Parts: sequence; C-alpha cells; structure tokens
Amino acid sequence: MVMSMPKRIDLTGQVFEDLKVIRLSDMRSKNNTLLWECKCSCGETTYVLGTNLRAGNYKSCGCKRVSKRDNGVNLHINYDCVDGTRKTALQAKLHKGNKSGVKGVIWIESRQEWKAYIGFQGKSITLGYRKDKNEAIALRKAAEEKYHKPYLNNSFVEGGPIDKEKT
Repeated sequence: MVMSMPKRIDLTGQVFEDLKVIRLSDMRSKNNTLLWECKCSCGETTYVLGTNLRAGNYKSCGCKRVSKRDNGVNLHINYDCVDGTRKTALQAKLHKGNKSGVKGVIWIESRQEWKAYIGFQGKSITLGYRKDKNEAIALRKAAEEKYHKPYLNNSFVEGGPIDKEKT
C-alpha cells in the first residue's frame, strides 16, 4: 500500500493576526518542510510552518513579544507596588551568597566590617557599618520595624497604609 502525502492547503493571502501570508517559499524547516513567507504588520518578513499558522502558534514576527512581556511586568509591578514599595520584595528569601544569615547584613571585606542596609521605595538605604555582626543585625531589625512592618501588617489605599484597627 502506497501512502500519499496530504494535499497542501494554500494559505496565500490569508491573514493570521499580524501575519499576512505572501507565498510558499523555498526555505525549509529542520524537518525539510517548506515554510510560508509572511509579512508582519510591523513590516518584517518571517518564515513559518503552515501548521503553526493555522494552529495560531504564530501571530507576529516576534515584534509583539517584547511589548506584551513588558506590559505583563508593569501590571505585576503596579499590583505589587504600594507607595513605591514592592510588597513581595519585603518577604523575599535570603540571597544564596549571604554570609551573615540575615537579609540586609553583608560583610565588606575592604572595611573589615558588617554593613547593614535596607531596601525601601526602590532605594537602598545604608544603615551603618559595625565591627560586631550582632550590632549590624540589630540595625537591620530596627529598620525592618520602621520601614517594612507597616507594609506587611496593614491594608492599603492609594497614598499609603491604613491602620486596620481604625477602619
């Protein structure tokens, strides 16, 4: 029994989102299948398998990917951000290279001291340098109470935290 190849569907002139099929090209995929030459709405030419076009796997030449990704990141940041502070960053895990065992306390070799710092509203605030690690940790813990605790324990409205007991 001789197996015949399925008849190719002519996609010439069809539009798939931002891609308009121009012609069947001479270019081939890794599997030796002919690729369709497509013109994107941005003006770029790209070559795509017909099955990928029909399945909706390709909607543009890739030009939309960056803006779509950036929009998603911005939505997440806006959702996660209150008064310039990212709530999830306050609860992030300890960096694997941290030698102190405490977030925001690092050893500065050139000074031979422990540096205490805290991130708040997109800025890194240096709290001080100490020879004793426990003193640097105490600086960090005090700063967490001052800067982070209000954002972790309260509800929020635009403009800042609201104390739950007063609402």
